[in-house]
Order: sequence, then structure tokens, then C-alpha cells
Amino acid sequence: MGMSEEKDTLLDFASIEKNLDSVVRVSRGVRPIPVDKIVGSLGRYQEFTENFLPQAGLVREKYESVKAAMLSGKILPPIKVYQLMDNFFVVDGHNRVTVAKAELKAVDIDAEVLEVEFGLNLSPEKKYACDTEAARRFLIKLEERVFERETRLGNAILVHPLKVTELTSYGKLFEEIAHFRRGYGHGELAKKNLVFAGLLWYESRFLPAARIILEQGVLEGFPDRTYTDLYIWIQQHKYYLSQKAGFDVGFDFTREDFVRKFRKAKFYDLLPGLVQGIVGFIKQQRTTT
Repeated sequence: MGMSEEKDTLLDFASIEKNLDSVVRVSRGVRPIPVDKIVGSLGRYQEFTENFLPQAGLVREKYESVKAAMLSGKILPPIKVYQLMDNFFVVDGHNRVTVAKAELKAVDIDAEVLEVEFGLNLSPEKKYACDTEAARRFLIKLEERVFERETRLGNAILVHPLKVTELTSYGKLFEEIAHFRRGYGHGELAKKNLVFAGLLWYESRFLPAARIILEQGVLEGFPDRTYTDLYIWIQQHKYYLSQKAGFDVGFDFTREDFVRKFRKAKFYDLLPGLVQGIVGFIKQQRTTT
């Protein structure tokens, strides 16, 4: 996917922010925040590991003085953070966070919180720029939040949650719901709101397909992927095959064709047909003896 190797560093807020369409910061005052929800930094992300420990060779005099003060019980000013969803990015107070986490084993830390309210356009054509796998996963979480906000299809309440592993996948699902809304029932569904259309799409389109994918073990050929990933890919393949054939080829045919062409090849699948027959015969003999 063109992603760089994962690094043991914090998330960089600036690299997340540049992918957002709009950003508004709203003061939420001073309050305790969970230390384990602090995932990134504004400006100093490379100086600390993802566990908020100083990178090797970067323990400085300032850190030692903050450590001595906090261990002696001195009350220091609250740190300053940006809150994005339920995660926090440190603006000021990096050393205080490190001491609280590594030395005091603190659960919470007082922080001046600026919550980030963001806009994100759900589109399969949206272009992202992120240089770590952690940033890519975080942006997927932001897309998920926007998708749930627009459709009310909250993963916490769905029988089979809509979880994906690629950016723009929620944009593809959102576009499919919009298309489903326009075409279902000769346009009658277009008179209903998007939330109603999304629920009907989930129950009549996605859920039956997801159950087929799960029950027939299709995911076995696609390690580290989800049934939602497979659903999206199969639907795209279905469009391609239907355009080529001149008629709707159906989900079942598409699924079989997709799995045959794109699943991760196993050694047994690569054997010549004759050898496969011999191996199959031997396996059958072993099970019957």
C-alpha cells in the first residue's frame, strides 16, 4: 500500500490534521484524562515511543527536573492536549506525561482539553497522505466515526459490525447506500431519509452477504482482512463482471469467481492437477484406514 515501515513513535497530530477537511477546536476546560488514551503529540512525536517513553538518547535535563518535582509531590500545572474522538494528543507537558506513566503509574492526569471537531468527506475518491501504519489506522477510525454519524449504523449495536482495513472503504459503503437508496423500489426509498435507507441496505444487502462469507469460510483465503473488506471487493468485482456480461451476474457467481482469482494461493492449489489427484487419493486412504 505504499506505507512505510511501522515505527515505535507517537502519532503525529499534524499528519492527521492535514487529512481532515475542516478542524475546529473547542475548549472543554481542565479535567482528568486517562493516561492510556494519550496516543500522540503536536510537534514532538519523534522524541517519544508509542508508550510515551523518551526515545533512546533523548533523556534530557528538563525531564529529570520534572521527574524530581513530581516524585517529591510538587503540584505542576495541567498539561495541554487536543482531544480527537476519545484519544488525546499532547500540545504541552510531554515530560509530565512520561513521568506520570512510567514513574508514578498514574491512571489519570489533569489536562486542559481542546476538543477537535472535524469534517471528513466520505468518498471512495478521497486522497490521503500518511507516512505510518498507525496514522493510517487512526484515519480509518475517523472515517468510521463519520460513517456512523451519517448513517447511524453504529458498530456497537450491529450483529456483524462494519469493520474495514483500508482507507476510503467507508466511503465506498456510503456511496453504495446512496446508490441503493436511489434505485430501491423504483425510487420510493429516495423519499426516505438516509438513516432508514442505510438500515434497509444493511439488513437486505450487507447482512446476507456477510453471513455467506463467514459461513462458507471465504476469509480463510484472505488473511488479515475482514468480511466487510471482502464484501466491498466482491461488490466491485460484481460491477465489473456485470458490465462485461451485459447483465447482473449475481453475488454467488461473483463470490466464486473472486475467490478463485484473488485468494492467497496455497501450496496445494499450485500443484498440477494430476499431483492434486494423487494427494487427494492418499488423504482419502488415510481417513478410511
